[in-house]
Amino acid sequence: MNRHERRAKAAAARRGQPTINPTVDPRASAATELHQHIIQAGLELGNETLSKGRSPEILYDLVEGALRLAESFEKRNPRNPTAIACKKGCSHCCSRPVASSAPTVLRIASILRQTLSSEAFASVLARVVRLDEKTHGLPFSMSSRPPQPCALLVDDACSIHVIRPFVCRAWNSADEDDCRRALKEQAVRMRIDLFQRTVFSGAEKGMHAALRAKGLDPVDLEFTAAMRIAMENPDACERWLAGEPVFAGCEARHDADDRYHLPIA
Repeated sequence: MNRHERRAKAAAARRGQPTINPTVDPRASAATELHQHIIQAGLELGNETLSKGRSPEILYDLVEGALRLAESFEKRNPRNPTAIACKKGCSHCCSRPVASSAPTVLRIASILRQTLSSEAFASVLARVVRLDEKTHGLPFSMSSRPPQPCALLVDDACSIHVIRPFVCRAWNSADEDDCRRALKEQAVRMRIDLFQRTVFSGAEKGMHAALRAKGLDPVDLEFTAAMRIAMENPDACERWLAGEPVFAGCEARHDADDRYHLPIA
């Protein structure tokens, strides 16, 4: 039941009118059940990983384990590969704001620091800084934040595709035209692979639950702003694990009235 249905039910109850339960879509019910199952599996896996201690290496293992969990479920999807429009060169969604939590951001920054030359790392950081200066702190709404290509998008392709955030893995569309229109129109009905959306969302939520149990904060962060912090500060992970508010001011500002945004996983 969505918020509109809940409000209608509450209003009817106040008027003393009988309420009618909305028809339940069996696909949505199955997705909800699967989502809860994966969240629980992610929580158990995360608890096991975090029981080994508190270090950057263990935190990165936590993220990697959640990704492997989601991928193991995704392999069970009997989807026709032609059903989804997503492909290299189709980057419309890469111009929408993205939210991610600190562990994912810190892992990406660490891998870039280890795999890129100092010159290449500086070049990526410069692009991140330029985008952050345009978008920092703006709400995730089309009216406040016009579409801006991700700083990690190169030649219409994700330059960190292998290590991209959960939300980018979850997002998909059956029609490229829908994605193109969604950059200009406030509300676009989109057909997606619900299985893909569910497994990556569930795995990340399970990881977040394990972090909360250890007193660590998995709050949604504005991806660009958080990447800037993580790339500019080599000790950001150690400081975050120690409880320092490294990412203060980078919190994602979701607009409750905005009817279109990337799914927050």
